[in-house]
Amino acid sequence: MAILRHWRLILRLGGGLALVVGLLFLLADLHVTGGGPDYRPSALGEVWHRRHAPSLNLLQAVVERYVLPQLWTYVLLPTLLSPAWIVAGMKGVVLIALSYVRISRHKAESPSR
Repeated sequence: MAILRHWRLILRLGGGLALVVGLLFLLADLHVTGGGPDYRPSALGEVWHRRHAPSLNLLQAVVERYVLPQLWTYVLLPTLLSPAWIVAGMKGVVLIALSYVRISRHKAESPSR
């Protein structure tokens, strides 16, 4: 279980990578539009669809048929419509924040009566 000993490092590296990806998405959006008044951020779903549309369609089908249709409608769809750089950046921030959570090695003792 060597991975469990280094979970903080793994979370911080994953969070840093997500922040870099978010920054790259933002820079790509600014490069395409020139950063002027015509700036329109690319939605995560749009980026995913350009990269590999069949996997996006498969995710939708699996979630709606086998998991919970409301999960697609109220959670995943709004996320896919959000700007890609914000989603990636928030993922990075959450992962880095989780790396600072302390987990006690010993279970809390229940009070005896």
